[in-house]
Amino acid sequence: MPFARTIIPFGIPLIVIGGATTLFFLNPSDYSFFPKCTFHNATGYSCPGCGSTRALFNLTHGNILEALRLNPGLIALLILAFTDYMRYLMAIKKSKMFHSLFGNMKLVFAIIGLMIVYGILRNLPWIPFTNLVP
Repeated sequence: MPFARTIIPFGIPLIVIGGATTLFFLNPSDYSFFPKCTFHNATGYSCPGCGSTRALFNLTHGNILEALRLNPGLIALLILAFTDYMRYLMAIKKSKMFHSLFGNMKLVFAIIGLMIVYGILRNLPWIPFTNLVP
């Protein structure tokens, strides 16, 4: 069997389960080995990804609203990635060609554009933008 039909359907869930298990038991705020944001450390500003690890930690504990507060873009990307993965599994099951959502360059550039706008907005010093800081 080809690599994509054997490793990917089982490998991706194993990686996700491993990461989720780690984040379930280890709070990123309590352990220094979790990566810190290089952009934030260098500039003092929050990048579009700031708060992602804490958002994932809260997501594994069922705190969906807190996860959304910390990084709504990450939650949206997770939903998109999960949808794409389910489409991939259905394509394998039906022996059909799979076209990833992330292969659509318009979508990719829209996501990049939204991330840039979000990164700018979350650093503006006025309410309601100050609420976007994790």
